[in-house]
Amino acid sequence: MSLLRAFASWSIGVELYDVSMRWVAYFSDTGSSISFNVTEEEAAAVRASLGTLPMLTVREMKARKR
Repeated sequence: MSLLRAFASWSIGVELYDVSMRWVAYFSDTGSSISFNVTEEEAAAVRASLGTLPMLTVREMKARKR
């Protein structure tokens, strides 16, 4: 969350990886979307910290496009 708060508002295509080089997050330069590779528990923590901002899983997003 500290990286989200530090980089999301002004990033230009920032990708974050963990120590094992697993992709963790992407912050878009438009500021309109942020992508996370998280567990269900981590997603719940992110969702709780974002307040009323909308959050969709990739699965939900793909289902809407069908």
